[in-house]
Order: sequence, then structure tokens, then C-alpha cells
Amino acid sequence: MKSHQYQAQLQSEAFTIIKSGILWATYVSWVLAFVVLINTYYVDSDDFKIVTLHAKFVPLLITIGLGLGLVRGKIRALSQISVKQAYSYLIMLIASWCYLLISLASLAEQNMHGIESLADILVLVFALALFPNRNVMLLGILPFLVFSSAYHALEYSTVLIYPITKFLCFLGIILSGQKIISGWFFMAVMRSIEKKKLLEQFKRLALIDGLTNISNRRHFDDVLSQEIKASLRSEQPLSVIMVDVDFFKPLNDTLGHQMGDKYLKKVASVLNSAVERPRDLVARYGGEEFVIALPDTDLGGAIRVAEKIKQAISDAELHHPSSKVSGYVTVSQGVAQWQEGMVPAQLLGMTDKLLYQAKSSGRDCYCSEHQAL
Repeated sequence: MKSHQYQAQLQSEAFTIIKSGILWATYVSWVLAFVVLINTYYVDSDDFKIVTLHAKFVPLLITIGLGLGLVRGKIRALSQISVKQAYSYLIMLIASWCYLLISLASLAEQNMHGIESLADILVLVFALALFPNRNVMLLGILPFLVFSSAYHALEYSTVLIYPITKFLCFLGIILSGQKIISGWFFMAVMRSIEKKKLLEQFKRLALIDGLTNISNRRHFDDVLSQEIKASLRSEQPLSVIMVDVDFFKPLNDTLGHQMGDKYLKKVASVLNSAVERPRDLVARYGGEEFVIALPDTDLGGAIRVAEKIKQAISDAELHHPSSKVSGYVTVSQGVAQWQEGMVPAQLLGMTDKLLYQAKSSGRDCYCSEHQAL
């Protein structure tokens, strides 16, 4: 069931491994080509034949050079290589090896016994390189497997039973091995995906208030510190609004804690709707208290947001039978602008003091550094 849930991630991870496998097969091809080139000197003393043999390596060497050129600087661009590019190069690499094998076989006489072994090695190389995708792996190994069996049948066997048996046994071993290895691979990928999801959830729980689904105090304190540093660099204003739900304890006592929680969620939603810019941050600061950070906003702009919040809370018409100022939920607000030299605690202390003044002034209002309304 989980494999279906993570199908897209599994395919992405499998393709990433295949790209690395193709690169590894390219390096191995370079080594094998070098070894075969060296061995051709011992095949025949005829200089003409050696030159002819070496000419057959040109397509393979060009292909290898192209593959290494695509990933200059070791995997610098592996993540940028598309499916089409990767599989097109793979086809070129396999085709150039097939061309070389057929060319060596056609030029060889009694002393070229290593061709079959070379084909068998290539079967293993491409099986290991392409194991995450069975269909791609089969397309990669079948040309070499067929060549190896056919070459043995033509050169050594008087009957076909041995090359056929070799073909079937080789294919069966590789397919069964691929099933086991790919099973381990996909299980490891799924575990890795699940761990990433758990880490994301833990991170979210550490930053988000569980009841209102907005930022919590810890997240707000971290963001406020960063915004103060940003304001210091850019010389742009920064303002903070602290919001408190009026007479919230009597509301809980009258309507019950479930209704109180419902109202807190609604207030959080109203506050979120009152700010529009991506950097504006609303957080639950504790109990029925909320706080809002407004980067690039002076005191006048923050007061306009406070007015908007006051009106939006009024429009929400949340029934409050125990309020002494209204039949509906109201809020008190403290509005302050950061001044150079202030640390976060000083700014929040000033905002909290202004909030207390708003509550002392009769609630359902806001107080700023210069005025109380």
C-alpha cells in the first residue's frame, strides 16, 4: 500500500540512482576499453590489423567522452539531466559496445577468446547500473547476453543446449537478484521518505500552535529577532501589535472551554485575514493573547492594521454573554514601532505595556506610543 502512496518519490529516487549507475557504467566502460585496447597489441603482430581493430573503438570512446562531458566536475549536473537525455546516452553507450563486440568478433580468429568474457562482464556491469528499473535493466543487458550466447554457439558449441542453458541461467540469476536488491532499495527509500515526513511534522509542531494552527511563541520570537536585524540593515521600519481577547476567562466560565477554543480559532483566523503580505506574521503568544509582526511598516501603518482588526472582530459577531463592553467578543491592542537599539524583549515589553493601557482604558480599543483610541 505504501509503495502506491510514495510512487512518485520512488520513481524519482530510482531515476536518480539509475543516472548515477549510468555514470558508473561510463567509468567502467572507460577502464574496460583501455584494457581491451592494451590486449589488442598481443592479438596479432600485423600493424594493419591493429590499426583496423583500434578504429573500431572510436564510437565507444566518443560516447564515453560525451558522457563524462555531460557531468563535468563530478555530478555537478546529474540532477539537471532529464529522463530523455539519460536514456538517449544509455542507448548510445550500449550501441557503441555492441558495435565494438561485433567488430572484434568479425575480425577475430582463433586467438580472440576473451570476447565472450567481455560480453559477460558487460551484462553484469549494466545489470548493476540499472537495477532499480527492471525493464530498463533488461533492455541494457539483453544485447550482451544474446551476443555472448550466440558467440559461444557459433565458435565453440556443436549443439545449442549449452548456449541456451547459459542464456536462461544467466537471465534467471540476474532477474531474481534484481528483485531482491530492488526490494531492499525501495524499502530503504520508503523509510527515508517516512523519516523526512516525520521530521517535517516535528518541525511543524515545534513552530505551529496546535489549537489555532498559526505560529507559536517560539517561532514568533525567532522571526522577530531576524526582522529586527533586517530592519537594522535596510533602515526600514518594523512594528508589532499585541492583541488580547477581552474578558476571555468569564467567556470560558460561561460558555465552556470548548466554545472558548472555538472562539480562539476564529480570532486567529480574523487576525490572519487582517494581514496580507507574506512577511507579516501572526502568532499565538499565550492563552488568549496574540502578537503580530509587521515588517516594513511604520506606526501609522500598524495603527491602520489595528483598526482593521477591531472592525473585523466586530463583524465576526462572536456572542459573548459575559463581556462588560459588548454583547460580542472584542479585543484590546497595543501597537508599537521598533526603535534602533531595541532588543526583541524591549520591543515586546513596550507593546505589552501599551496593551495594558488599552485594557485599562476600557478595552475594545488600541493604544499606540502616541495615542489611545
